[in-house]
Amino acid sequence: MARNGLKTIKIPKKLHQFPIALANCVTDDLPLASYIPDDFQGQYKIGKLLAEKGYKKPLFLHIPRNYIATKARKEGFEHAFLAQDLEDKIKIDYYFMQEDGENYFEGAKPLMEILQHKKKLDYDVIVCGNDRIAFVAYQLLLRHGYRIPEDIAVTGYDNTIGIAHLFIPPLTTVELPHYAMGEQAALHLIEGRKDVDCHKLPCPLIMGDSC
Repeated sequence: MARNGLKTIKIPKKLHQFPIALANCVTDDLPLASYIPDDFQGQYKIGKLLAEKGYKKPLFLHIPRNYIATKARKEGFEHAFLAQDLEDKIKIDYYFMQEDGENYFEGAKPLMEILQHKKKLDYDVIVCGNDRIAFVAYQLLLRHGYRIPEDIAVTGYDNTIGIAHLFIPPLTTVELPHYAMGEQAALHLIEGRKDVDCHKLPCPLIMGDSC
């Protein structure tokens, strides 16, 4: 069983008798093997990259707080970014979408409101919870005269097929391992694997020119 977004799912009782492996989802109904993204590692890579490049004032436009991935990504980013050896304490401003929200224009609304009420941004990088939020953030920043990345950097997450190639300049993001999750779940069944572990698969960093 597979999902396009990482969620906890219910397993219909009529399927309980069949071999099942999960791709990009987990369940509390049965002890089943699942193959999901390592979201801690993925966002850690973004945080480490930004720290190495010297960014210090991030605005994080996050996905909904109740999503499985949210906590892991937040912790991964903080673990890398806050490890910088700086005299001044770093502060990360977080904004979360409403629970189960799918309107990613709303995900960028905090940036819109900041741009409308401040003459100058107090941030040097916008960390976006996914590429769709980043797409809106690009438009807002460019509309208000900000250059990416000269004036402010932007990062995404997902490497979303269909929009990833539309960013100018190319977006720095993290790729969700959809192919690997599906492949490993299929091989789990084909090879008759017996484990019921949750396997976290690496999320590659996709280097663009946005930071």
